[in-house]
Amino acid sequence: MTAEFYAAHASGENWAAVASELADQLQTGAMPQNALAFLYVTEALSDDLGSILTFLRSRLSIEHWIGTVGVGVCGSGRAYFGVPAASVMIAPFSDDDFHVFEPLKTDADLDAPKLQQAIDRLQPIFGLVHGDPGAPQSLSTLTELARVGSTYLVGGIASGERGAPQIADRIVDGGLSGVLFDSSTSVQVGISQACTPVGPVHRVTDGREGVISTLDDRPALEVLKEALDSDGSESSIASGRYHVALMIPGSDTGDFVVRNLVGVDPQNNMIAMSGDVQAGDAIRFVRRDGVAAEEDLRRMLGDLQKRLPGKPRGALYCSCVARGPQLFGTESREMMIIRDELGDLPLTGFYGNGEVCNDRFYGYTGVLTLFV
Repeated sequence: MTAEFYAAHASGENWAAVASELADQLQTGAMPQNALAFLYVTEALSDDLGSILTFLRSRLSIEHWIGTVGVGVCGSGRAYFGVPAASVMIAPFSDDDFHVFEPLKTDADLDAPKLQQAIDRLQPIFGLVHGDPGAPQSLSTLTELARVGSTYLVGGIASGERGAPQIADRIVDGGLSGVLFDSSTSVQVGISQACTPVGPVHRVTDGREGVISTLDDRPALEVLKEALDSDGSESSIASGRYHVALMIPGSDTGDFVVRNLVGVDPQNNMIAMSGDVQAGDAIRFVRRDGVAAEEDLRRMLGDLQKRLPGKPRGALYCSCVARGPQLFGTESREMMIIRDELGDLPLTGFYGNGEVCNDRFYGYTGVLTLFV
């Protein structure tokens, strides 16, 4: 019989109350002898992450842990924001099935013997990563890690203005930490960008350093206004609902990375976006609001279900702080939609400052990984 995943989530007045409730929930099940545990806590418990880890490791007799801090944390059908809360999932993987690695702070760290030996042994095609917002320069290792291991990565950036602790079998900080899984690990991954495309894909014909002068050899602001006109009479650039999406080269599914529309220049008919843009880049305009967010989330879940060979064993959800109640109206609405579509299954995750899917960082997205 295949070993089961177990999950628990709880809030309370302090770290001890939260940790005790998590342990009590989890110890009602037949815990696996060999396991990897995922642990996420809200910012209110950031300073207590080490105490929570020590307590749960002792109570549950599980050696290997990974995790970090989020603005919010989530479980099946439930999310928590602004309160002391934590979410845990126990996955029945043996020590030979994965490798937990401590923060990679430069590309040179990818040459560490232990990491190279793990890549050679596991031949990983999937991994989970957590990044420290206080060390943005080290996050450049993401693309190289994906390349070196030929690995599809998911995860997110922790929450915290001055950085945040991570768990990589112990409390660590800085860089990019996580876990690589053996090639036999079976997952399905979906990404929801909470956006509805507005108008067709355009080619940047003059632009640099985030400023777009022309699209398809036409004034960029003129093209933007046409797109908004086609989206409805109440559309407005100033509404904050519209963004620029950079199309991902080589994608056969129309994937894109969303960037903020940060300004317009009516005198010169130019627009400005966050991030870099170059002549030749393909972009489109998108609208983000509650309706678009729910539609896109349900679309993503429907696509995932078509690919599933059976009911998922467990799930990880890495979502953006700009989603949750800000897009879905109530703090648990996003997680209730996932439970409605997939059923009640062991799930853990967090709301952070950026999301990882494959070898890229995203914003405003929800990245769902299903273990099958």
